Amino acid sequence: MLGVARIGLALSTGALLLASGFNGPHVAAVGLLVALALGASLHVPWRRVVGLHAPLEAVAACVITLTVEPLPVVLLPYLLAPALSAGLVNGARVAVTTAGLSAAVLLVGRGAGLESIELEDYLTTVSQWTLITLAVGLLGAWVQRLQQTSTPRETAAYESAYRLISQLRLVARQLSGGLDPVSLAQHLLDVLHAQLPFDRAAVYVRSSGGRLTPIAFSRSDRLDWATDNPLFEEAWATSAPVRAPSALTVGLQGHAAVLPLRVGLRTLGLVALERTSPSFDLTQAGDIDSLLEEQSLRLETALLFSEVRMLATAEERRRLAREIHDGIAQELASMGYLVDDLAARARYLPELEQDLKDLRKELTRVISALRLSIFDLRSEVQSTVGLGTAISDYVRQVGAGSNLTVHLVLDEAPTRLPVDAETELLRITQEAVTNARKHAGAANLWVTCRVNPPAAQILVEDDGAGLAPGRHDSFGMEVMRERAARIGALLAIRDREDSGTAVEVSLGQIVPSQ
Repeated sequence: MLGVARIGLALSTGALLLASGFNGPHVAAVGLLVALALGASLHVPWRRVVGLHAPLEAVAACVITLTVEPLPVVLLPYLLAPALSAGLVNGARVAVTTAGLSAAVLLVGRGAGLESIELEDYLTTVSQWTLITLAVGLLGAWVQRLQQTSTPRETAAYESAYRLISQLRLVARQLSGGLDPVSLAQHLLDVLHAQLPFDRAAVYVRSSGGRLTPIAFSRSDRLDWATDNPLFEEAWATSAPVRAPSALTVGLQGHAAVLPLRVGLRTLGLVALERTSPSFDLTQAGDIDSLLEEQSLRLETALLFSEVRMLATAEERRRLAREIHDGIAQELASMGYLVDDLAARARYLPELEQDLKDLRKELTRVISALRLSIFDLRSEVQSTVGLGTAISDYVRQVGAGSNLTVHLVLDEAPTRLPVDAETELLRITQEAVTNARKHAGAANLWVTCRVNPPAAQILVEDDGAGLAPGRHDSFGMEVMRERAARIGALLAIRDREDSGTAVEVSLGQIVPSQ
């Protein structure tokens, strides 16, 4: 870009000189200046390192200018090109040197009698253009400094992420309580119970759908408290503890309190408490606030870490999907084409032809399984794609890529579960469907998904061979149980009444949406 500007400057100044008088010296000077501009525009890396490129160009331009008498002022603007180049490429020191050499050459030329202009006029012209070239050179040096100190936005983001993740890895190893949100929320309730006894309690955080969702319980397996209770709304709006002389559970006698969980000025969740008697005494709110402040910071850190972990897991799954698709899947497809060619050439050898057809059939089956595995890896819940949509897309893809007839029932409320809960439920569903597709020998697959936060129920049934003795190297059911336990859900795997297998995962007590 700088080379184009340099050549354009040489042509424009040359045109001005020729317009003022068309003679031999003028034409020669313009030709030399254009040649100088072309030569200076060539990319020679070593010149940038030594810093001699721009000063030598300025000296040559001044010598060319001195060949015309009287001094052609219209050619002096070309000196801006080497000055700017010096500043942009080599910095302020070379820019000052370039401007100084230009002035020195022009003054020496006047002293050597190459110019007949009055000394005062000559000095005025030279000093003016020296200051202009110096200013342009220093401007180029300032731009260069800005380019060196400013880091591209994306690179800066990666550098920040690297520093933060490195610190997180170091700190996470030193944390006594770990970074599991459910465990930390459970610990919060245990610590709070020692200071403010209760009969039942739960910790709630905001889900991606904006609804309060319980992540931990105490003194009860599951509490179906309505989070649209005015007590919850008041505690969230005021960020202050509130209590009521009535139980949160409809039909029971007792007292209730809701305590906000805050990090700084931001409320991240609520703790709901209930007991039969006596009423909650919040006069020692200072002690309770101090306890909740410490536990809230731990819980928020765990929630943030959980989100980062989910993002990293999703990215890794996408990477594996790309590698499988671009690697082994493509190679198997190529092998399939080769087998097709061999089968066509072996048509007069019936036994060999049949073996090759069987091999082709097996390759087709493996490629179909790989494509479904790729779809497994790419399927995920997102901010715009909820659990019901993800399961629907997945089972339809399975139906299209296998001999299974899929029957799908969706009953999903407008609000959503936390993303981590949706993710675990999707993975459990995928594992159950994969088992039915690979091992059950079923003809039909029934998938029922009901979601009404904070509860959900997913039922996967097939009409295959039913449960078989587990292999020592099979971890599918164990992984499903671990995923269910991670979100506090119950997993049941049983024989279906008619035939086949039923896998049911339940999160809370599902109430059909209206």
